[in-house]
Amino acid sequence: MKRILENIQTKPGAVKHVVMWVGIFLIMTAIFSFWLMTFSWQVSQTAENNSASELEKELPSVFNSLKSQTGLLFETMKNLGK
Repeated sequence: MKRILENIQTKPGAVKHVVMWVGIFLIMTAIFSFWLMTFSWQVSQTAENNSASELEKELPSVFNSLKSQTGLLFETMKNLGK
């Protein structure tokens, strides 16, 4: 590994940048792949959980409440400008 790094250090700047970006791409691909694998595993576990299904039922009402509060905020701002 030390010889490989010494070899890269003797290369021109453009080659160093290509090696850097290829390394970053490989590392990010590995991290993203690991995240996808664990995400699908967590989703399958969550689907089996009863409290998660109750939360799914409550979420639409939370979003509707947030939407109505946002609308009320905009109406208040319009009235303040008059």
